[in-house]
Amino acid sequence: MEMAEYQEQIVAKFVAIVEGFFAAAQQWPKQERLYVAEHSARRAGQQLACLLLQAWLDTLHAGHRGHRWVDEDGREWTFKQYLTRLVETVVGMVEIRAAQYYSPDSVPRTTVPHYEALGVPSGRYSRAMEELIALAGANDVYREGLVLLNRLTGADVSVHKAETTTAAWGTKAKEQVKAQLQRPESPVERIAATRPIAGLRECITVDGVSVHTTERWREAKLAAGYAFDGEGRKKAPALYAGTLHYAEDFGDLVWDVMEKSRASRAEELVWLGDGALWVWNLQQTLAPHAVAIVDFYHAHERLGILGRGLYPRPQAARRWSRTWTKNLYLGKVRALIRELERHQAIRGDPPKGCRDDEPRKLLADAHSYFVHNADRMHYDAYRAKGYPIGSGVVESSCRHIVGLRMKRTATMAWTEANAEAMIQLRCLCASGEWDRFWGFDKLWRHVNALAA
Repeated sequence: MEMAEYQEQIVAKFVAIVEGFFAAAQQWPKQERLYVAEHSARRAGQQLACLLLQAWLDTLHAGHRGHRWVDEDGREWTFKQYLTRLVETVVGMVEIRAAQYYSPDSVPRTTVPHYEALGVPSGRYSRAMEELIALAGANDVYREGLVLLNRLTGADVSVHKAETTTAAWGTKAKEQVKAQLQRPESPVERIAATRPIAGLRECITVDGVSVHTTERWREAKLAAGYAFDGEGRKKAPALYAGTLHYAEDFGDLVWDVMEKSRASRAEELVWLGDGALWVWNLQQTLAPHAVAIVDFYHAHERLGILGRGLYPRPQAARRWSRTWTKNLYLGKVRALIRELERHQAIRGDPPKGCRDDEPRKLLADAHSYFVHNADRMHYDAYRAKGYPIGSGVVESSCRHIVGLRMKRTATMAWTEANAEAMIQLRCLCASGEWDRFWGFDKLWRHVNALAA
């Protein structure tokens, strides 16, 4: 069939769709005519779009390459038969006819080059449809996300399909990140391979959040990278990464964030964390040159808890906590340590097996915490240089990346594989990197060019 004939058929069907739309309008309820008109127009548009897509597929003549065909590797293939598949797309169901070829010396012995050229997945749904399913699953509970997806596309995607598709895309995202990384042999070589960008000020901040899996509670590690201004405030959207597999993957994922955010090349790099040992071990591996800072507000919270343990009267507890929080803010961490040692000398060591909220135990833990992190608590100097001193960016990500989707209810539990996949997709969405990561940004240029 010639192109002109396809166009004539589409125009004729378009006219029929428009006529049917206006004829049906006579029966719409008067009080809700706009509602019915909106959805009827949307469905009419989908019908036309589906006709257009099917016509375009038909013009490709099933990708037939002749009776014999030689591929790029020099292998000869012989035409065997035509295959037909029904594929659910974002505009409806279409039929894709494709030529299958056979080669007795190849593994596998048959191939359908037309499917590969079109980018048709192996399942029932098109790639564009699978993307919508993965996005819906990553951004809302499967069943609730599918209500909107099915309403807008006219499809009937099941919860099981949403779960498996989201898991598959998340797994692929992590594999793709690790495949793209080109690391030098050692951390020192990684840093030596970079050249600082004058004036660039970047922060990397890391934290952990618990996730309920079907086997046990696991801790997901999250990282955020962002540029900050002269007052330590975030001045551009952050990039995020996370995983349940700290030992195997977290270092690679954080380095990927550092490269994409250009933190690996920053003239001034700040590394923020809550004081846990793993935070600083990772910093020494990836960025030993960074300015290491313990989150001030985490230290402030510790002083509040300690004050309530040392002083039964609330007013006295608040007065002590505020005084030493202010001193810490002014950089007087050594004076704070001496104050803790003074209390220890009066109260003594905690008894073995005591409760965590026993005042002497709180005092001993706080003393150890501030002694080990004293070199990362020069908050007066950090503020003078315009460095951030709070890890709120990554702490909030623990809530909006993990908590809002993966901890909606107390009983929500995930398989480890699905939890890991979900974290990958949520980080991509939070980073605003979805289209660029999958290469859809380049494809959308063609879509937008047609719309213009």
